[in-house]
Amino acid sequence: MRLDSVMPTTLVVARVAGVRDLRGAYRSAVCSRLPAEAACDDALQRLAGEPAAAASPPTDDLARRYRIAFVPGIFSECFEHFARPFADVESNLVASGFTVDYFSVPGRGSSAQNAARLAERFRGLDGEARPFIVFAYSKGLVDVLEFMVRFPDDARRIAAVVAVAGAANGSPLADQLSGVYRNWGASFPLPGCAEGTGEEIDDLRPDVRMAWWQKHGDELTTPIFALVAAPSPDRVSPVTRATYRQLAKTDPRNDGKLLWHDQIPPRSYLLGYANADHWAIAVPVAKELPRISFLFRDDAPRTAFVEGAIEVVARTLAERQAR
Repeated sequence: MRLDSVMPTTLVVARVAGVRDLRGAYRSAVCSRLPAEAACDDALQRLAGEPAAAASPPTDDLARRYRIAFVPGIFSECFEHFARPFADVESNLVASGFTVDYFSVPGRGSSAQNAARLAERFRGLDGEARPFIVFAYSKGLVDVLEFMVRFPDDARRIAAVVAVAGAANGSPLADQLSGVYRNWGASFPLPGCAEGTGEEIDDLRPDVRMAWWQKHGDELTTPIFALVAAPSPDRVSPVTRATYRQLAKTDPRNDGKLLWHDQIPPRSYLLGYANADHWAIAVPVAKELPRISFLFRDDAPRTAFVEGAIEVVARTLAERQAR
């Protein structure tokens, strides 16, 4: 990477970056949804300075007030018929009365291409007035952010975005793999998705992401909430240990695909740190593909993570409106 292509950056504690800390409230919301025998500290990492959870009034009628949507990450379309992100969560939410949409995007599409696809999907929705809480996974966050900037009128129905292991600042892996991917991986046949151009990996390069925030960050008015994937070493799936070790040369606090601090957008709300790797936080691989379950550490309470986020997001939005 050429030095003159890199935006000046700094690494500071979350509060100084304008990130509001909701870890205590989120821990309370998630823990209340876990089985009695489950250890909440095993599901959510507890970092220094986490605020205590104050008693909060119940949040009622969430299924009536909000519609939920999921936007998957890179390559998800290619493997959705094997294991679709949040498939288990979606079933549980529907059983609880929520209306849930899954906005599939091209698995090897650029953020510009996928933003246009999201605009088409939102234009094709029915006319009901309920706002959306959108859960954007991995590169899905990049696609959703691009959608909100390029198509602000179509994105008006989004009340909040929850970044789940979201690639807010990209990944050093994208820099390392960009050339190889463009020359070989973009055209490698994969089931269920078209070839790429290489732009889909370039969209995840840290310098590209930083330049995007520099140009468009002030245009975003929709609140963003961050759920970070930050597994302990024993929770890293065998299938992603190689990239985990590669990223660990920079920072051992990574999920196998993203560094932990790169998952937190500027001026966002921090929900918490899930003790799960980049796969386990979203994809029910062990359930959908039991024969290869030994390759994955898939024991994250995904439904509790999502339901807890809906509760905290709804309460935060209500508090913002009351100001």
